[in-house]
Amino acid sequence: MKNLFKTIIASVCLFAIVQSANAEDFDYTQTNVFVKNKETGWTLGARGYINKQYGDQFIVRKDFQGTPYRLEYRYNNKSSGEEHWLRAQYKLWNNNGLFFNPRIEHRIRESRDNIFRFRPQFGYVSTSEYAGLKPFIIFEPHWSYNYSSKDKGYSHMQTFIGAEYKVLNNFKIIPYIEYDTDKNFDKEVMFAVVDFKFEF
Repeated sequence: MKNLFKTIIASVCLFAIVQSANAEDFDYTQTNVFVKNKETGWTLGARGYINKQYGDQFIVRKDFQGTPYRLEYRYNNKSSGEEHWLRAQYKLWNNNGLFFNPRIEHRIRESRDNIFRFRPQFGYVSTSEYAGLKPFIIFEPHWSYNYSSKDKGYSHMQTFIGAEYKVLNNFKIIPYIEYDTDKNFDKEVMFAVVDFKFEF
């Protein structure tokens, strides 16, 4: 019953977000592909865009088995210049689908100042399936520090709402919506995302 209630709340949030869409939203789609080796905890990934020239990402991730730690490197080939993103995550708390994961990130940017970000994730991932789908809602606020200008503070929020579908034991498709707001919580952009996750 609790899981159903949480899923209803997530569905209401999704409906509210979609209702705020306008003409410039959903004009492109982000795609992510991840291939993970369960035994070693290593993941290779790639990100691209359909109907948008934004540059590609290539991802190397390491989950340390039996621990709450994760390290990640992302190479971002933007049109404005190359970027290298270094991330660390600690899986602090998880209880019946509710979770909180602190995360930090250092970005080395070719054409802009380097920055540090604190970007925790928290939300709810259903522990039950509904018509084969596991709904989720994830919030990711960002606090940034610019090494050159010394500017710091809350910058924006990313919200992800979607569902996970297990096609095979080692293959999942995860469609969702990303809804981004600025530091004043005004909408910046909204677009569709599809993740393809393989494990072996």
